[in-house]
Amino acid sequence: MIRLLKRPVYLSTILIILIFIIDLIIPLGVAVGVLYVCCIALLIRVDTATTLKLALLSTFLTAVIPILTIDSHTTWMAFVNRGISIASIWVLYFIVIKHKKLNDIKKVYTNKLIHKNKEQEQFIYIASHDLQEPLNTVMSFSNVLNDKYYDVLDERGRKCLTYVHQASARMSALVKALLDYGRLGKNREKEEIDCNVMLNDIIMDLDERIQTSHAKITIGELPIINGYKNELRMLFQNLLTNAIKFRREGHPPQITISAQKEDKSWTFYVQDNGIGIAEEHKQKVFTIFQRLHTTSEYEGTGIGLAHCNKIIDLHHGKLWLESELNKGSTFYFNLPI
Repeated sequence: MIRLLKRPVYLSTILIILIFIIDLIIPLGVAVGVLYVCCIALLIRVDTATTLKLALLSTFLTAVIPILTIDSHTTWMAFVNRGISIASIWVLYFIVIKHKKLNDIKKVYTNKLIHKNKEQEQFIYIASHDLQEPLNTVMSFSNVLNDKYYDVLDERGRKCLTYVHQASARMSALVKALLDYGRLGKNREKEEIDCNVMLNDIIMDLDERIQTSHAKITIGELPIINGYKNELRMLFQNLLTNAIKFRREGHPPQITISAQKEDKSWTFYVQDNGIGIAEEHKQKVFTIFQRLHTTSEYEGTGIGLAHCNKIIDLHHGKLWLESELNKGSTFYFNLPI
């Protein structure tokens, strides 16, 4: 019996019958429509045909009461109240039907999105994995040529060999970055993270770059948060690396990292005094493999900020930036508490 009551159709039918019996003994007037409406509302996830049948049953039971109980004291208001009740039943019926149609459309698009995401993940994995093997072969042979035949080659041959090796290395880095992008958030669990400790570890890892660029990094008091540790480490490291890399000539990087607590989130920012980003490129920089500069100007794969954007999406946050050419950039992101 308890199991049956958990099924909306049976529960709704039993309630409708109980309401009818009560209404037959003590006429409920216009209130009966509200009660029947509540019963139909239970069917919001049930098929349309069943909902229609119970709406018709509710209509019949609502209309038949004045006929069964009519006497000398019955007034025209009894029939008006029943009319209002029937109208409310059918208004809710059409709302339920509309909701079901919208829900069905949502399910179709959700399933398509899930399918497309799986296809994308599979493509990224296959492309990255299958491309890596021939690239390793090319790099191995170029290393052999460089080690054993470099002195035999003329200047043009040496230059060509250098180009092959550099191009292979860049392609290998791109493939690895693509594979890392596809793996973000996979089989991960959130954990408690002390952002101050994490930033100190990252700064230690980047010590050589920091010393070479004469960067000055100021870190404010950062919170302890729950998140994906490896992904958030990559986020901070990418933003910090970019702040060091995209510096102006003759201006050592001045980088500030801090956070502020909002109503239901922490808002972090990474501010630098680098080359800045033009207004028309502010959204472009978050797109995978989009570069604003050539590799001869600034090294990199063009996927770092796309990584950052995906990491923030995994945490249901938002990433944005404020920037001015030749003055610097500030990258903001928030993480829900």
